[in-house]
Amino acid sequence: MYASEMAKRGYAQSQKNVATETELELKIFTEITGRLSAADPTIPGGFSSLAEALNNNSKLWNLLFLDMTHEGNTLPMELRNGLIYLAEFTRIHSKKVLEGDATPDVLIEINKSIIAGKRMQLDALRSEEAA
Repeated sequence: MYASEMAKRGYAQSQKNVATETELELKIFTEITGRLSAADPTIPGGFSSLAEALNNNSKLWNLLFLDMTHEGNTLPMELRNGLIYLAEFTRIHSKKVLEGDATPDVLIEINKSIIAGKRMQLDALRSEEAA
């Protein structure tokens, strides 16, 4: 087998792994965002649903924070800093929502922006695979 063919196969496998990770991230963000959107604290049991969705969202953003602060993270520093800021904002705003001083709307919008970015990333990876 020629070296160029081996390199192409290795690159293709790497792209598949990244696509799979991106698909998983997209699925998790979509599920949590859907739960945040559906939670209605004005109905019986609604506040409990909201609190659970906020907790799951906070866990997700805490994981992102840890990933962004890991020394092996290869994302550009500007992007990492932006995600760190969003993780901290999410933590603070979630507390305000739980205290009844805010709504989860901005958290939902942040997550929707991440979802849109993940979809674009996935589309780009699939386009590269097809080429």
